[in-house]
Amino acid sequence: MKYLTNQAGNRLFDRQQSAVLIALVGLLLAIACGVGRCEQPAQQAPKIDWLTDYTEAMQRAETEGRMMFIFFYHPGVNRLRDHFEANGLADPQVRQRLRDYVCVRLSTESTIRIQGKRVRLLEHEAFSGMKGNQGIAVLDLRSQRAEYYGCVVSTFPFTDEYCYSARQMAIIVDLKPGRPEQRWAEYVARISTAPERGRPRGELRPRIVWMHDYSAAVERADREGKMLLVYFCTFGKDELCRRFEAESLADPAVVEKLQGYVCVRLPLDAAIREGGKRTKLLEHEAFGEMLGRPGIAIVDYKHKDRKYYGHVVSTFPLTGKLWYNAERTLAMLDLPPGTLTQRTLIWAVRVHPDRPASTTGQPDPTLMDEAESHSQYQARIGVQGHHHWGVRFQRIVGRLPHGMTASEVCAESWPGENLVEAAVECVRCWRLSQGHWSAVRAAHRLFGYDMKRGSNGIWYATGIFGRD
Repeated sequence: MKYLTNQAGNRLFDRQQSAVLIALVGLLLAIACGVGRCEQPAQQAPKIDWLTDYTEAMQRAETEGRMMFIFFYHPGVNRLRDHFEANGLADPQVRQRLRDYVCVRLSTESTIRIQGKRVRLLEHEAFSGMKGNQGIAVLDLRSQRAEYYGCVVSTFPFTDEYCYSARQMAIIVDLKPGRPEQRWAEYVARISTAPERGRPRGELRPRIVWMHDYSAAVERADREGKMLLVYFCTFGKDELCRRFEAESLADPAVVEKLQGYVCVRLPLDAAIREGGKRTKLLEHEAFGEMLGRPGIAIVDYKHKDRKYYGHVVSTFPLTGKLWYNAERTLAMLDLPPGTLTQRTLIWAVRVHPDRPASTTGQPDPTLMDEAESHSQYQARIGVQGHHHWGVRFQRIVGRLPHGMTASEVCAESWPGENLVEAAVECVRCWRLSQGHWSAVRAAHRLFGYDMKRGSNGIWYATGIFGRD
């Protein structure tokens, strides 16, 4: 058999093999390309042409008559920045639109010289909307005739744990020129009506049906056996409310979940008549953990046979310290039945970044009661710990299905924290303990969580798990 060789004499293949190989290649190309056409490789998203100097970026935007897109980020190790760049800024649609901007990437410590003095950009009044945080700002240098020329026309700050999704960024970079309030109004309108990716065209998206009378909403929830969601708000006067409505309440998954709730939207001074007296709802002890703030409260009118029927079982005030993005809001709406303190601690476990699995099992009334009892005991004596665990263990195991055993975790908050802050802090403490975290992160067939506040202002948390 005669072989073809290259100049170095290395054998490649014989002529018959060559003919067969050519035929196979042709066949594969025909299959891959289809009859008469070959698909082009997917076009890669364009790269963002980042500048790193504010003055240079401003001069370029002014010369070219373009909008200026500013990304402020904290230097050093920064998971939020990395997540935003890998998701919010990686979307091809966003990158394509950013080609119309002059883009500059700046540290939150960046400074400029004004009248001979060095001034930190984020401390300048023009960037007051950034609240000193990481995030996005837009400066308009398109037309000198516009009243907002040279002004910051949009600010979209991050929180400590939340940035913007690709869906939100696609709208942000496509906003029309205008004053800050005009652009914000457009953003809110578009985010609430933007089509959900993957939803068939023409399919109508559900909307939240808001009631505006508390008594009527209570009557309806009671009659229909549903949970009542109360949204205390400022009707667009507060930045936190505007952002929460645009980013969280407008999320398609949240809207879908709220179809099973009776929803009422109320001003902060909404009042009811009780005992012949007019009482503001946010001053009523039932809503005490709302702290008089805007936010979400949930009242249980679904579980008529439970002790918390007709009681407030969730409070999530908008304080600015802890942000409720769409994912965290969805977690509020998907909590198991329970008291206010039980549900809040379960929520804090579920939204932890490590996604512990201890609440994926079945919430057990016995373990819920035991967690409540031990939390009350810790709060009463003002000392955290597994007090009398030997005796309690025998009692708990005796109440569980045959063959199951039990384990427990305990934690305490800092003094003076509100309920939600304390719940998040207790979960953080468990994360710092290898032994406790191994129990919290594991999946268990049964679980119970609760927390109670002592007279010292400290919250004491307990988690008890039943496993085979």
